[in-house]
Amino acid sequence: MAVLLLGAAVAIAVDVRGYRDGAGGEPGPAAIPILVALLCAVAAIALVFQTLRSTALPGQSAPSVLPVRVIATVAALTAAGLLLQQIGFFVTFTGLAFAAGLLAGARRWWTSLGGAVVITWVVMIFFGRLFAVPLPAAPIDVFLGG
Repeated sequence: MAVLLLGAAVAIAVDVRGYRDGAGGEPGPAAIPILVALLCAVAAIALVFQTLRSTALPGQSAPSVLPVRVIATVAALTAAGLLLQQIGFFVTFTGLAFAAGLLAGARRWWTSLGGAVVITWVVMIFFGRLFAVPLPAAPIDVFLGG
């Protein structure tokens, strides 16, 4: 997982080199991806150190990771990355946030869906309007103010 996180950090850092700078000293569209790349790199390093430090005591088993949830999360992130240009930001990000809520253990699916819709709309308005970050738009994105 640490290798995947570090690979994602490198891929993001390479990709943002082509982004334009912000106007008038404002952060440009590369600000958030650079932050995400840094967080991925820090998480990878922390994961390596945590793995090296943690050893199970005799008679104890190491804590188990739920591989199904990890695989589903990676699949959701991959699907979101592949579908973003085709179906727009709102539908893609809502689906990703909904899946993340379910994978995190939401008790009721409709609360996860409602939260995903609200969070996506706020993010779309915040970044699309306030920071003028170009987000892939489908007709629903334009209708909702993105």
